[in-house]
Amino acid sequence: MSGAAATTALTEAHRAFSAGDLDTAEAKLDALLRSHPKWPPAVHLAGLVARDRGDLSRAEDLMRESLDLPGVTGRMRAEFANNLGNLLLGAGYTPSAEVMYQHSLAAHELPQARLGLARAALELLRPDDALGQLDRMPADAVGPSAVLLRAEALSQVGERKAALDLLTKAGPDVQARSEYWLALGARLGDLGLFDDALTALRPLLRGPDAARARLGIVDLCVARRDWEGAQAVLREGLAAEPRHVEMLSRSAALAWMQGDDARFAAGFRAALAAAPDDPALRLAFVTTLRNAAHHDEAERVLREGLERRPGDEYALALLALRCAETGRQDEAQRAIDAALGRAPQLELVRENAAIVALTGSRADDARTHTDWLIERRPRGQTGWALHALALRIAGDEAWRALAEPERVCRTATLAPPEGFATIADYNAELALRLRQRHTLQAHPLVNSVRGGTQMEIHMGSETDAVVRAFFDVIHPAIQDFMTAMPEVPGHPLFGRAPTGYRISGCWTVRLSGGGGSHVGHIHPRGWLSSAYYLTVPPEVAADPQRGGWLHFGRPPYPIPGIGPTGWVRPESGRLALFPSYQWHGVEPFPGHGERMTVAFDVVPTGG
Repeated sequence: MSGAAATTALTEAHRAFSAGDLDTAEAKLDALLRSHPKWPPAVHLAGLVARDRGDLSRAEDLMRESLDLPGVTGRMRAEFANNLGNLLLGAGYTPSAEVMYQHSLAAHELPQARLGLARAALELLRPDDALGQLDRMPADAVGPSAVLLRAEALSQVGERKAALDLLTKAGPDVQARSEYWLALGARLGDLGLFDDALTALRPLLRGPDAARARLGIVDLCVARRDWEGAQAVLREGLAAEPRHVEMLSRSAALAWMQGDDARFAAGFRAALAAAPDDPALRLAFVTTLRNAAHHDEAERVLREGLERRPGDEYALALLALRCAETGRQDEAQRAIDAALGRAPQLELVRENAAIVALTGSRADDARTHTDWLIERRPRGQTGWALHALALRIAGDEAWRALAEPERVCRTATLAPPEGFATIADYNAELALRLRQRHTLQAHPLVNSVRGGTQMEIHMGSETDAVVRAFFDVIHPAIQDFMTAMPEVPGHPLFGRAPTGYRISGCWTVRLSGGGGSHVGHIHPRGWLSSAYYLTVPPEVAADPQRGGWLHFGRPPYPIPGIGPTGWVRPESGRLALFPSYQWHGVEPFPGHGERMTVAFDVVPTGG
């Protein structure tokens, strides 16, 4: 094929691709690449066609190949790298996408790559970095997507009023998008302007984004502790879309927390009976059952799914975890090996592969997977949490620098806010206010609480002055801990040198004696986590078995030789601070007294 004919063929292939005619585009590209196999534009377009066909592995291979070919420089290189970044971001490989966007910008200042870098930073929980990228965009390149990303980033750094102001001043090109009204509803809700938020979201109920709008309205109901209202919205939505995974998950969680252990998952069961080959539906149902400790049914549903789709890597990884948790090590290894064979780049597969190796006391295998997790997500808490366990089972003393409580944890007794003579006086009043909010019957389905209740505290929309004072009370202890941190490059806690912090989440937990506990867990979306003790029954302080105490270092998995590495004795007015990757939990305690805490996660800023 001559040069002119090749150019014509490429133009025709691109025209067909742009029109959505993938068959024609692919046919022309096949012929073109037989005569010009190393022509960068043709190779890259073939990658785009593979992407739109859903063959993401082939798409990535072709796009990477196009970047490595001679002559790919300047704007062409920037566009190729940006497209690969978009592919990786959409597939969930956010750190790899971030690298591609950086390559793009190194070749040419491409506004869409700058936007992609901001989006990746947001997904990696670095809203300050996202704002920095958006600030560097040329004014004439700031479109609706950039405005919406900036509003989300401002909200994540705690500038909720600024986020709302930005949205209310947005032009008609931004307001023409459904995403604008969804964002506006969320930001209004952040500030407690619930009626205005509903006004923003309700018109979307008549359009293609009805499900997302309903979920936004459910969030508003939950923030107001209107459980029945939230369920009513979900029932209406599920009547229209009975197999909507997120609405089914939210409905099951609310029913569970309202004490409906028998029927909380009825919607999932009916939906799966109607669509047994829907893998997303099945996996969400399994997750719900696992979180409710309905482990036998969860395993049965998993195995039924694998009979229908034997190579489902998600189901294989979950089955491997279940087998590892129950001592069926050989079966766990077979399942995780199958999952790794199909999807070695999937984080869930790698995480569960590390757990299978840990429960089998295979330290080297565990290290292989935790090293992969840390390389992929250096600031991710899960990889570091599993890595510390891998070091421990290997007998490697390096775990101490990461997770030994004496080195990375701290306690402090707090001073009362203005208007209260003692911290005990403040705790009594704060406990009274929070106790009135614990109106549910069971723990949320997505966390560690067992035999108790948990309620969110929304800092931005909180109107109770006594509750708001809590954020002033904890500030000196957080600041002191940060100031005392040594500089340790590469350390997941001490390596970030922040100049400030923000609260990324806050909640209150109420446990009762005779069964209330926390299973071992970490906080994947934090950096520094906490437990502040409001009320502590006398049985807890005096229990020789340390029931009701906070323990560090023991995960929820049966790993031979791994037990607690430290303890914190609860005491009213005491605050415990520890890395978010630090395994921690609470054993049941005797008696019938109330153990009430407030917990929060901190993420660093400015470092």
